[in-house]
Amino acid sequence: MKTPTNNSSFFRRAVALLPLLCLLFSFASCSDDPSGKPASSNRPYQVLLVNDSGHLLTDELRDTVSGLPQPEPSFDIIIATPGNKTPWQQLSRSIVQVKFNKDSTRTHISIARDVYAKPQIVLTVTSKSPEQFSSYMHSHPGQIRKILNAFELSCAIRSLKSTHNPQAEKTIHDMFGIDILIPADLTASKRGRDFIWLSNNTNEGLENICVYRVKAGKGNKDIGIISNDAQFFRHVRDSVMKINIPGERSGMYMETASTPITQHPSPEMRGLWDMRGDAVGGPFIARCITAPPYIIYIEGFVYAPESKKRNKLRRLEASILTGKVKR
Repeated sequence: MKTPTNNSSFFRRAVALLPLLCLLFSFASCSDDPSGKPASSNRPYQVLLVNDSGHLLTDELRDTVSGLPQPEPSFDIIIATPGNKTPWQQLSRSIVQVKFNKDSTRTHISIARDVYAKPQIVLTVTSKSPEQFSSYMHSHPGQIRKILNAFELSCAIRSLKSTHNPQAEKTIHDMFGIDILIPADLTASKRGRDFIWLSNNTNEGLENICVYRVKAGKGNKDIGIISNDAQFFRHVRDSVMKINIPGERSGMYMETASTPITQHPSPEMRGLWDMRGDAVGGPFIARCITAPPYIIYIEGFVYAPESKKRNKLRRLEASILTGKVKR
């Protein structure tokens, strides 16, 4: 795959959001404050579990991430025993603990932020018994994973607000009329007709964001219907990428892999890409924004054949989530 260069010349070798956005805004405490609390330890998407009865939380948080070429867990897990958390463990970025109280009438989750460190989230699941806890987990699949995901994305967005790429953002605004926060290290670029490609252009794993648009329909209703259609998106994506992201040799170009495109939540589409005629590929995530008469797609894709891709793609997802039409 050819990648953009810093001077825009060719190349050298090397997507229902509303509930999620509501959760993201609820985690505004990832911002800086004068509390003086120490910085949290551990990496993003790493969770300390305390008193995980029946390994139910472990199973939920290790559920595989959709849209990746190889299985990767949603979170990396560290196990701690009740009442035996070390001072270092208390500084963990994300803590999920289970407590049993025979006087509890129902299982409930409490959320505390920046208790021992910053940024930090501490989830406490209180239940009457292991049996009640098990019943709750089976009837609320993915709930805790969703909360932790929203926390991590909110922290990534907060980091973007302090360190980003204003020059690329201005170019995107001028071309498409949208505001978006672009990671500071995505400095290489290529422009085409209604298309821009930004890349970090490194050998440690390429992270890329593309923005492109198409005209569709004659009104908001038509656009609203087709913008969330996976087959329409596949057609648009393949047409755009064939022109704008060629491979190393003639006849090579990026295309969408034959695997299904998943839509979760609805305006966000995930899938795999490959390079026609070459053994190159990886995951992508895309989001559409309607700006009649245009549909604007913001896409992040990763090429990292020798490393994990989950955190790289999620960093791009945080950037994509900041995109909005300038009114």
